[in-house]
Amino acid sequence: MNAQVAELDNAPADVAPVTRIVAEWVANLKLEDIPEASLKHARRALLDSLGCGIYGSEQEWCQLATIVAEENSFGGPCAVWGAGKRVGPADAAMVNGTGIHGFEIDDLHVESMLHPGAVILPAVIALAEARNLSGKDILRGLVVGYEIGIRTAICSSIEHKLKGYHMTPTNGTIGAAAAAAATLGLNVEKTNDAIGISVSFASGLYSARKGAMTKRLHGGLAARNGVLAGLLAEKGFTGAKDGLEVDFGGYFSTLGENSDLSIMTDDLGSRWHIDDIGFKAYASCGSTHTTVDCVKKLMDEGLSADNLESLTVRISKAGFTNVGWKYEPVGIVGMQMNGRFVAATQLLKGEVFVNQFSVDRMEDPDTLELIKKIDIVHDPEIDALGLAKRHTVVVTAKDTSGKEYETTREQRKGSAQFPLSDAELESKFRRTAGVVIPEKTADRIVELAGSIETAETTEELSSLLLGQAQIPLARL
Repeated sequence: MNAQVAELDNAPADVAPVTRIVAEWVANLKLEDIPEASLKHARRALLDSLGCGIYGSEQEWCQLATIVAEENSFGGPCAVWGAGKRVGPADAAMVNGTGIHGFEIDDLHVESMLHPGAVILPAVIALAEARNLSGKDILRGLVVGYEIGIRTAICSSIEHKLKGYHMTPTNGTIGAAAAAAATLGLNVEKTNDAIGISVSFASGLYSARKGAMTKRLHGGLAARNGVLAGLLAEKGFTGAKDGLEVDFGGYFSTLGENSDLSIMTDDLGSRWHIDDIGFKAYASCGSTHTTVDCVKKLMDEGLSADNLESLTVRISKAGFTNVGWKYEPVGIVGMQMNGRFVAATQLLKGEVFVNQFSVDRMEDPDTLELIKKIDIVHDPEIDALGLAKRHTVVVTAKDTSGKEYETTREQRKGSAQFPLSDAELESKFRRTAGVVIPEKTADRIVELAGSIETAETTEELSSLLLGQAQIPLARL
Protein backbone atom coordinates (compact mmCIF):
# COMPACT_ATOMS: atom_id res chain seq x y z
CA MET A 1 0.00 0.00 0.00
CA ASN A 2 2.86 2.44 0.70
CA ALA A 3 4.06 2.19 -2.89
CA GLN A 4 0.59 2.96 -4.15
CA VAL A 5 0.39 6.04 -1.97
CA ALA A 6 3.76 7.30 -3.18
CA GLU A 7 2.75 6.99 -6.83
CA LEU A 8 -0.23 9.33 -6.47
CA ASP A 9 1.33 12.77 -6.83
CA ASN A 10 -1.95 14.65 -6.48
CA ALA A 11 -2.72 13.25 -3.02
CA PRO A 12 -2.43 15.65 -0.06
CA ALA A 13 0.92 15.20 1.66
CA ASP A 14 -0.59 14.27 5.00
CA VAL A 15 -3.57 12.16 3.91
CA ALA A 16 -3.39 8.83 2.11
CA PRO A 17 -5.58 8.65 -1.04
CA VAL A 18 -7.84 6.09 0.59
CA THR A 19 -10.65 6.19 -1.98
CA ARG A 20 -8.22 5.52 -4.81
CA ILE A 21 -6.44 2.69 -3.00
CA VAL A 22 -9.76 1.03 -2.23
CA ALA A 23 -10.91 1.49 -5.85
CA GLU A 24 -7.74 -0.14 -7.17
CA TRP A 25 -8.17 -3.11 -4.88
CA VAL A 26 -11.84 -3.55 -5.80
CA ALA A 27 -11.24 -3.29 -9.53
CA ASN A 28 -8.22 -5.58 -9.59
CA LEU A 29 -9.31 -8.32 -7.18
CA LYS A 30 -9.74 -11.74 -8.78
CA LEU A 31 -11.81 -14.57 -7.36
CA GLU A 32 -8.71 -16.74 -7.09
CA ASP A 33 -7.13 -14.11 -4.81
CA ILE A 34 -9.72 -14.87 -2.13
CA PRO A 35 -8.90 -17.71 0.33
CA GLU A 36 -11.13 -20.75 0.16
CA ALA A 37 -12.09 -20.34 3.83
CA SER A 38 -13.44 -16.87 3.06
CA LEU A 39 -15.28 -18.13 -0.01
CA LYS A 40 -16.88 -20.87 2.07
CA HIS A 41 -18.07 -18.30 4.58
CA ALA A 42 -19.41 -16.18 1.71
CA ARG A 43 -21.47 -19.14 0.49
CA ARG A 44 -22.89 -19.53 3.99
CA ALA A 45 -23.66 -15.82 4.06
CA LEU A 46 -25.40 -16.14 0.71
CA LEU A 47 -27.72 -18.87 1.96
CA ASP A 48 -28.48 -17.10 5.23
CA SER A 49 -29.33 -13.79 3.60
CA LEU A 50 -31.51 -15.44 0.97
CA GLY A 51 -33.50 -17.14 3.73
CA CYS A 52 -33.89 -13.89 5.65
CA GLY A 53 -34.99 -12.02 2.51
CA ILE A 54 -37.49 -14.61 1.36
CA TYR A 55 -39.02 -14.74 4.84
CA GLY A 56 -39.11 -10.95 4.98
CA SER A 57 -41.06 -10.76 1.72
CA GLU A 58 -44.28 -11.58 3.59
CA GLN A 59 -43.91 -8.78 6.12
CA GLU A 60 -46.05 -5.68 5.68
CA TRP A 61 -43.11 -3.29 5.25
CA CYS A 62 -41.64 -5.41 2.46
CA GLN A 63 -45.00 -5.70 0.71
CA LEU A 64 -45.41 -1.92 0.80
CA ALA A 65 -41.92 -1.49 -0.64
CA THR A 66 -42.84 -3.98 -3.37
CA ILE A 67 -45.87 -1.90 -4.37
CA VAL A 68 -43.67 1.17 -4.77
CA ALA A 69 -41.10 -0.83 -6.76
CA GLU A 70 -43.78 -2.19 -9.09
CA GLU A 71 -45.13 1.30 -9.69
CA ASN A 72 -41.66 2.44 -10.70
CA SER A 73 -40.16 -0.44 -12.69
CA PHE A 74 -42.56 -3.37 -13.09
CA GLY A 75 -41.35 -5.93 -15.62
CA GLY A 76 -37.65 -5.29 -15.05
CA PRO A 77 -35.06 -8.07 -14.99
CA CYS A 78 -34.76 -8.70 -11.27
CA ALA A 79 -36.75 -10.94 -8.94
CA VAL A 80 -38.57 -9.63 -5.90
CA TRP A 81 -37.76 -12.62 -3.71
CA GLY A 82 -40.72 -14.75 -2.75
CA ALA A 83 -43.20 -12.43 -4.45
CA GLY A 84 -43.34 -13.71 -8.03
CA LYS A 85 -42.62 -10.24 -9.42
CA ARG A 86 -39.83 -8.60 -11.40
CA VAL A 87 -38.65 -5.00 -11.24
CA GLY A 88 -35.58 -2.91 -12.09
CA PRO A 89 -32.26 -3.53 -10.30
CA ALA A 90 -32.34 -0.50 -7.98
CA ASP A 91 -35.92 -1.25 -6.93
CA ALA A 92 -35.17 -4.96 -6.50
CA ALA A 93 -32.18 -4.13 -4.28
CA MET A 94 -34.37 -1.83 -2.21
CA VAL A 95 -37.14 -4.39 -1.68
CA ASN A 96 -34.90 -7.41 -1.11
CA GLY A 97 -32.62 -5.51 1.27
CA THR A 98 -35.72 -4.49 3.21
CA GLY A 99 -36.71 -8.15 3.30
CA ILE A 100 -33.33 -9.33 4.61
CA HIS A 101 -33.14 -6.69 7.34
CA GLY A 102 -36.87 -6.83 7.93
CA PHE A 103 -37.13 -9.19 10.89
CA GLU A 104 -33.88 -8.92 12.88
CA ILE A 105 -32.52 -12.29 11.71
CA ASP A 106 -29.83 -11.14 9.25
CA ASP A 107 -26.08 -11.54 9.67
CA LEU A 108 -23.93 -9.29 11.82
CA HIS A 109 -20.29 -8.23 12.18
CA VAL A 110 -19.70 -7.35 15.83
CA GLU A 111 -16.80 -4.87 15.74
CA SER A 112 -18.23 -2.84 12.85
CA MET A 113 -21.86 -3.06 14.09
CA LEU A 114 -22.82 -3.67 10.44
CA HIS A 115 -25.44 -6.01 8.99
CA PRO A 116 -23.60 -6.61 5.70
CA GLY A 117 -25.82 -9.20 4.03
CA ALA A 118 -28.83 -6.88 3.82
CA VAL A 119 -26.91 -4.21 1.94
CA ILE A 120 -24.43 -6.21 -0.14
CA LEU A 121 -26.26 -9.28 -1.44
CA PRO A 122 -29.36 -7.53 -2.87
CA ALA A 123 -27.15 -5.15 -4.86
CA VAL A 124 -24.96 -7.95 -6.22
CA ILE A 125 -27.86 -10.28 -7.11
CA ALA A 126 -29.85 -7.53 -8.82
CA LEU A 127 -26.96 -6.46 -11.04
CA ALA A 128 -26.05 -10.07 -11.80
CA GLU A 129 -29.65 -10.71 -12.90
CA ALA A 130 -29.74 -7.54 -15.00
CA ARG A 131 -26.59 -8.61 -16.90
CA ASN A 132 -27.02 -12.40 -16.57
CA LEU A 133 -23.64 -12.74 -14.92
CA SER A 134 -22.14 -15.90 -13.45
CA GLY A 135 -22.05 -17.32 -9.97
CA LYS A 136 -18.37 -16.39 -9.81
CA ASP A 137 -19.36 -12.76 -10.34
CA ILE A 138 -21.85 -13.01 -7.49
CA LEU A 139 -19.32 -14.56 -5.11
CA ARG A 140 -16.62 -12.01 -5.92
CA GLY A 141 -18.98 -9.06 -5.60
CA LEU A 142 -20.24 -10.39 -2.27
CA VAL A 143 -16.77 -10.70 -0.74
CA VAL A 144 -15.72 -7.26 -2.02
CA GLY A 145 -18.81 -5.60 -0.57
CA TYR A 146 -18.44 -7.26 2.81
CA GLU A 147 -14.79 -6.27 3.04
CA ILE A 148 -15.23 -2.60 2.15
CA GLY A 149 -18.50 -2.19 4.04
CA ILE A 150 -17.07 -3.67 7.24
CA ARG A 151 -13.85 -1.66 7.02
CA THR A 152 -15.85 1.53 6.46
CA ALA A 153 -18.00 0.83 9.50
CA ILE A 154 -15.03 0.08 11.76
CA CYS A 155 -13.28 3.21 10.53
CA SER A 156 -16.32 5.41 11.14
CA SER A 157 -15.94 4.49 14.84
CA ILE A 158 -18.34 4.20 17.75
CA GLU A 159 -18.79 7.98 17.71
CA HIS A 160 -20.62 7.63 14.38
CA LYS A 161 -23.23 5.41 16.03
CA LEU A 162 -23.46 7.52 19.18
CA LYS A 163 -24.35 10.56 17.04
CA GLY A 164 -27.53 8.69 16.10
CA TYR A 165 -26.57 7.11 12.79
CA HIS A 166 -27.52 3.51 12.03
CA MET A 167 -24.29 1.83 10.94
CA THR A 168 -25.95 -0.38 8.33
CA PRO A 169 -27.46 2.18 5.92
CA THR A 170 -24.61 4.70 6.24
CA ASN A 171 -21.50 2.54 6.05
CA GLY A 172 -23.33 -0.15 4.13
CA THR A 173 -23.88 2.25 1.24
CA ILE A 174 -20.12 2.45 0.66
CA GLY A 175 -19.83 -1.33 0.76
CA ALA A 176 -22.77 -1.77 -1.60
CA ALA A 177 -21.22 0.66 -4.10
CA ALA A 178 -17.94 -1.26 -4.01
CA ALA A 179 -19.87 -4.50 -4.50
CA ALA A 180 -21.79 -3.00 -7.42
CA ALA A 181 -18.59 -1.79 -9.07
CA ALA A 182 -17.01 -5.22 -8.67
CA THR A 183 -20.08 -7.03 -10.00
CA LEU A 184 -20.31 -4.73 -13.01
CA GLY A 185 -16.59 -5.14 -13.67
CA LEU A 186 -15.86 -1.41 -13.58
CA ASN A 187 -12.29 -0.22 -14.12
CA VAL A 188 -10.35 1.64 -11.45
CA GLU A 189 -11.51 5.12 -12.51
CA LYS A 190 -15.18 4.20 -12.59
CA THR A 191 -14.92 2.25 -9.36
CA ASN A 192 -13.37 5.34 -7.79
CA ASP A 193 -16.35 7.32 -9.08
CA ALA A 194 -18.88 4.80 -7.76
CA ILE A 195 -17.41 5.03 -4.26
CA GLY A 196 -17.24 8.82 -4.54
CA ILE A 197 -20.89 8.96 -5.57
CA SER A 198 -21.96 6.67 -2.74
CA VAL A 199 -20.42 9.00 -0.16
CA SER A 200 -23.18 11.50 -0.94
CA PHE A 201 -25.86 8.80 -0.74
CA ALA A 202 -24.99 7.44 2.71
CA SER A 203 -27.79 8.07 5.20
CA GLY A 204 -29.92 6.51 7.93
CA LEU A 205 -30.82 7.60 11.45
CA TYR A 206 -31.47 5.34 14.42
CA SER A 207 -34.62 7.16 15.53
CA ALA A 208 -36.62 4.56 13.62
CA ARG A 209 -36.07 1.74 16.14
CA LYS A 210 -39.22 2.45 18.17
CA GLY A 211 -42.17 1.32 16.12
CA ALA A 212 -41.58 2.94 12.73
CA MET A 213 -40.99 0.77 9.66
CA THR A 214 -38.03 2.89 8.64
CA LYS A 215 -35.36 0.71 10.25
CA ARG A 216 -36.65 -2.23 8.21
CA LEU A 217 -35.94 -0.18 5.08
CA HIS A 218 -32.34 0.65 6.01
CA GLY A 219 -30.76 -2.42 4.41
CA GLY A 220 -32.68 -1.85 1.19
CA LEU A 221 -31.87 1.85 1.21
CA ALA A 222 -28.12 1.15 1.21
CA ALA A 223 -28.42 -1.64 -1.37
CA ARG A 224 -30.39 0.61 -3.73
CA ASN A 225 -27.89 3.43 -3.30
CA GLY A 226 -25.01 1.10 -4.08
CA VAL A 227 -26.69 -0.06 -7.28
CA LEU A 228 -27.37 3.52 -8.36
CA ALA A 229 -23.79 4.55 -7.64
CA GLY A 230 -22.46 1.67 -9.73
CA LEU A 231 -24.79 2.22 -12.66
CA LEU A 232 -24.17 5.98 -12.70
CA ALA A 233 -20.41 5.50 -12.61
CA GLU A 234 -20.63 2.93 -15.41
CA LYS A 235 -22.25 5.56 -17.65
CA GLY A 236 -19.53 8.11 -16.89
CA PHE A 237 -21.11 10.01 -14.01
CA THR A 238 -18.28 11.17 -11.78
CA GLY A 239 -17.96 11.15 -8.02
CA ALA A 240 -15.52 12.74 -5.57
CA LYS A 241 -12.15 11.07 -6.17
CA ASP A 242 -11.24 11.63 -2.52
CA GLY A 243 -14.75 11.21 -1.15
CA LEU A 244 -13.75 9.02 1.77
CA GLU A 245 -10.75 10.97 3.07
CA VAL A 246 -11.16 14.64 2.06
CA ASP A 247 -10.92 16.85 5.14
CA PHE A 248 -14.08 18.88 4.53
CA GLY A 249 -17.31 17.27 3.32
CA GLY A 250 -15.71 13.85 3.11
CA TYR A 251 -17.30 10.72 4.47
CA PHE A 252 -15.09 10.25 7.51
CA SER A 253 -14.48 13.95 8.20
CA THR A 254 -18.26 14.50 8.31
CA LEU A 255 -19.79 11.29 9.67
CA GLY A 256 -16.89 9.91 11.68
CA GLU A 257 -14.81 11.37 14.47
CA ASN A 258 -11.02 10.99 14.67
CA SER A 259 -11.33 8.10 12.23
CA ASP A 260 -8.19 6.06 11.65
CA LEU A 261 -8.11 5.92 7.85
CA SER A 262 -5.45 3.22 7.84
CA ILE A 263 -8.25 0.79 8.77
CA MET A 264 -9.51 1.10 5.19
CA THR A 265 -6.23 -0.02 3.61
CA ASP A 266 -4.02 -1.86 6.12
CA ASP A 267 -3.95 -5.60 5.40
CA LEU A 268 -6.35 -5.11 2.48
CA GLY A 269 -6.12 -8.34 0.54
CA SER A 270 -4.50 -10.32 3.37
CA ARG A 271 -7.08 -9.99 6.15
CA TRP A 272 -10.66 -10.92 5.26
CA HIS A 273 -13.32 -9.48 7.55
CA ILE A 274 -16.02 -11.68 6.07
CA ASP A 275 -14.47 -14.47 8.16
CA ASP A 276 -15.64 -12.66 11.30
CA ILE A 277 -19.32 -12.30 10.52
CA GLY A 278 -21.86 -14.32 12.47
CA PHE A 279 -25.35 -15.57 11.72
CA LYS A 280 -28.25 -14.94 14.06
CA ALA A 281 -29.71 -17.75 16.11
CA TYR A 282 -32.37 -15.43 17.57
CA ALA A 283 -34.85 -13.01 15.92
CA SER A 284 -33.86 -9.92 17.88
CA CYS A 285 -31.24 -7.20 17.93
CA GLY A 286 -27.75 -8.71 18.09
CA SER A 287 -27.07 -6.76 21.29
CA THR A 288 -29.63 -8.98 23.07
CA HIS A 289 -28.19 -12.33 22.01
CA THR A 290 -25.57 -12.82 24.71
CA THR A 291 -28.32 -11.98 27.21
CA VAL A 292 -30.48 -14.75 25.72
CA ASP A 293 -27.54 -17.15 26.01
CA CYS A 294 -27.06 -16.18 29.66
CA VAL A 295 -30.75 -16.48 30.50
CA LYS A 296 -30.79 -19.94 28.93
CA LYS A 297 -27.90 -20.96 31.17
CA LEU A 298 -29.64 -19.60 34.27
CA MET A 299 -32.83 -21.43 33.30
CA ASP A 300 -30.80 -24.65 33.19
CA GLU A 301 -29.75 -23.83 36.76
CA GLY A 302 -33.35 -23.42 37.94
CA LEU A 303 -34.39 -19.84 37.13
CA SER A 304 -37.83 -19.45 35.54
CA ALA A 305 -40.49 -16.90 34.73
CA ASP A 306 -42.49 -18.20 37.70
CA ASN A 307 -39.75 -17.85 40.33
CA LEU A 308 -37.89 -14.75 39.08
CA GLU A 309 -37.58 -12.00 41.66
CA SER A 310 -35.07 -9.80 39.83
CA LEU A 311 -32.66 -9.94 36.89
CA THR A 312 -30.01 -7.39 35.94
CA VAL A 313 -28.01 -7.22 32.71
CA ARG A 314 -24.76 -5.22 32.70
CA ILE A 315 -23.94 -4.15 29.14
CA SER A 316 -21.70 -1.89 27.02
CA LYS A 317 -22.67 1.65 26.07
CA ALA A 318 -23.10 0.58 22.45
CA GLY A 319 -25.38 -2.22 23.56
CA PHE A 320 -27.28 -0.01 25.97
CA THR A 321 -28.08 2.55 23.26
CA ASN A 322 -29.41 -0.31 21.13
CA VAL A 323 -31.53 -2.24 23.60
CA GLY A 324 -31.38 -0.66 27.07
CA TRP A 325 -34.27 1.78 26.68
CA LYS A 326 -37.47 1.44 28.70
CA TYR A 327 -39.87 -0.89 26.94
CA GLU A 328 -42.82 0.72 25.16
CA PRO A 329 -45.43 -1.26 23.16
CA VAL A 330 -44.72 0.51 19.89
CA GLY A 331 -44.60 -2.31 17.35
CA ILE A 332 -42.76 -5.51 16.50
CA VAL A 333 -39.46 -3.74 15.84
CA GLY A 334 -39.68 -2.22 19.31
CA MET A 335 -40.12 -5.68 20.80
CA GLN A 336 -37.09 -7.04 18.94
CA MET A 337 -34.91 -4.05 19.81
CA ASN A 338 -35.66 -4.07 23.54
CA GLY A 339 -33.46 -6.11 25.87
CA ARG A 340 -36.06 -6.39 28.61
CA PHE A 341 -38.71 -7.72 26.25
CA VAL A 342 -36.28 -10.22 24.75
CA ALA A 343 -35.08 -11.51 28.13
CA ALA A 344 -38.69 -11.87 29.30
CA THR A 345 -39.57 -13.73 26.11
CA GLN A 346 -36.79 -16.26 26.66
CA LEU A 347 -37.98 -16.85 30.22
CA LEU A 348 -41.63 -17.21 29.21
CA LYS A 349 -41.38 -18.99 25.86
CA GLY A 350 -38.03 -20.78 26.01
CA GLU A 351 -37.18 -19.51 22.53
CA VAL A 352 -36.52 -16.19 20.80
CA PHE A 353 -37.24 -16.67 17.11
CA VAL A 354 -39.72 -15.39 14.54
CA ASN A 355 -42.84 -16.91 16.10
CA GLN A 356 -42.30 -15.08 19.38
CA PHE A 357 -42.66 -11.62 17.82
CA SER A 358 -46.17 -10.71 16.78
CA VAL A 359 -48.59 -7.87 17.42
CA ASP A 360 -50.62 -9.94 19.86
CA ARG A 361 -47.60 -10.23 22.18
CA MET A 362 -46.79 -6.51 22.15
CA GLU A 363 -48.87 -5.87 25.28
CA ASP A 364 -48.98 -9.42 26.62
CA PRO A 365 -49.77 -9.08 30.36
CA ASP A 366 -47.40 -11.84 31.47
CA THR A 367 -44.53 -10.30 29.50
CA LEU A 368 -45.22 -6.78 30.78
CA GLU A 369 -45.33 -8.03 34.36
CA LEU A 370 -42.03 -9.90 33.96
CA ILE A 371 -40.35 -6.87 32.38
CA LYS A 372 -40.87 -4.98 35.66
CA LYS A 373 -38.39 -7.39 37.27
CA ILE A 374 -35.68 -6.93 34.61
CA ASP A 375 -33.12 -4.13 34.54
CA ILE A 376 -30.39 -3.23 32.03
CA VAL A 377 -27.49 -1.02 33.08
CA HIS A 378 -24.46 0.40 31.31
CA ASP A 379 -21.14 -0.97 32.60
CA PRO A 380 -18.06 1.12 31.60
CA GLU A 381 -15.79 -1.84 32.37
CA ILE A 382 -17.33 -3.65 29.40
CA ASP A 383 -16.64 -0.64 27.14
CA ALA A 384 -12.96 -1.00 28.02
CA LEU A 385 -12.91 -4.43 26.35
CA GLY A 386 -13.29 -2.76 22.90
CA LEU A 387 -15.87 -2.95 20.15
CA ALA A 388 -14.97 -6.51 19.20
CA LYS A 389 -16.32 -7.53 22.63
CA ARG A 390 -19.18 -5.03 22.81
CA HIS A 391 -21.73 -7.85 23.17
CA THR A 392 -20.25 -8.89 26.51
CA VAL A 393 -22.86 -9.03 29.28
CA VAL A 394 -22.87 -9.95 32.94
CA VAL A 395 -26.25 -11.25 34.07
CA THR A 396 -27.20 -11.57 37.73
CA ALA A 397 -30.53 -12.78 39.10
CA LYS A 398 -32.33 -13.79 42.26
CA ASP A 399 -35.30 -16.11 42.55
CA THR A 400 -38.13 -16.10 45.08
CA SER A 401 -36.35 -18.64 47.28
CA GLY A 402 -33.41 -16.27 47.69
CA LYS A 403 -31.07 -18.23 45.41
CA GLU A 404 -28.68 -15.96 43.51
CA TYR A 405 -27.37 -16.53 40.00
CA GLU A 406 -24.58 -15.00 37.92
CA THR A 407 -23.14 -15.72 34.49
CA THR A 408 -21.32 -13.85 31.74
CA ARG A 409 -20.87 -14.17 28.01
CA GLU A 410 -18.54 -12.32 25.62
CA GLN A 411 -19.83 -13.58 22.26
CA ARG A 412 -23.22 -14.90 21.25
CA LYS A 413 -24.26 -18.22 19.78
CA GLY A 414 -23.94 -17.80 16.02
CA SER A 415 -20.91 -15.51 16.26
CA ALA A 416 -17.59 -16.28 14.59
CA GLN A 417 -16.40 -17.61 17.95
CA PHE A 418 -19.46 -19.86 18.47
CA PRO A 419 -20.62 -20.43 14.87
CA LEU A 420 -23.79 -22.11 13.73
CA SER A 421 -22.97 -25.41 12.05
CA ASP A 422 -23.83 -25.95 8.41
CA ALA A 423 -26.76 -28.09 9.57
CA GLU A 424 -28.00 -25.34 11.91
CA LEU A 425 -27.67 -22.73 9.19
CA GLU A 426 -29.60 -24.88 6.74
CA SER A 427 -32.27 -25.49 9.38
CA LYS A 428 -32.61 -21.74 9.89
CA PHE A 429 -32.96 -21.27 6.13
CA ARG A 430 -35.77 -23.82 6.00
CA ARG A 431 -37.53 -22.28 9.03
CA THR A 432 -37.50 -18.88 7.35
CA ALA A 433 -37.62 -19.32 3.56
CA GLY A 434 -39.70 -22.47 3.97
CA VAL A 435 -42.60 -20.37 5.23
CA VAL A 436 -42.82 -18.78 1.76
CA ILE A 437 -41.44 -21.13 -0.90
CA PRO A 438 -42.07 -24.82 -1.72
CA GLU A 439 -39.78 -27.43 -0.18
CA LYS A 440 -38.30 -28.46 -3.54
CA THR A 441 -37.44 -24.84 -4.31
CA ALA A 442 -35.76 -24.51 -0.93
CA ASP A 443 -33.82 -27.73 -1.58
CA ARG A 444 -32.43 -26.39 -4.84
CA ILE A 445 -31.51 -22.99 -3.39
CA VAL A 446 -29.53 -24.77 -0.65
CA GLU A 447 -27.67 -26.77 -3.31
CA LEU A 448 -27.05 -23.76 -5.51
CA ALA A 449 -25.82 -21.53 -2.70
CA GLY A 450 -23.30 -24.19 -1.70
CA SER A 451 -21.77 -24.26 -5.18
CA ILE A 452 -22.69 -20.84 -6.54
CA GLU A 453 -19.40 -20.40 -8.43
CA THR A 454 -20.37 -23.28 -10.75
CA ALA A 455 -23.44 -21.43 -12.08
CA GLU A 456 -22.71 -20.07 -15.54
CA THR A 457 -25.66 -17.65 -15.46
CA THR A 458 -28.09 -16.27 -12.90
CA GLU A 459 -31.23 -17.51 -14.67
CA GLU A 460 -31.92 -20.51 -12.45
CA LEU A 461 -31.25 -18.63 -9.21
CA SER A 462 -33.40 -15.73 -10.38
CA SER A 463 -36.28 -18.07 -11.21
CA LEU A 464 -36.01 -19.85 -7.86
CA LEU A 465 -35.98 -16.60 -5.93
CA LEU A 466 -39.30 -15.53 -7.43
CA GLY A 467 -40.84 -18.26 -5.34
CA GLN A 468 -44.19 -18.00 -7.13
CA ALA A 469 -45.25 -17.22 -10.70
CA GLN A 470 -42.38 -17.49 -13.17
CA ILE A 471 -42.11 -14.08 -14.88
CA PRO A 472 -39.62 -14.04 -17.80
CA LEU A 473 -36.40 -12.07 -17.53
CA ALA A 474 -36.08 -8.73 -19.32
CA ARG A 475 -32.42 -7.79 -19.64
CA LEU A 476 -31.08 -4.27 -19.36
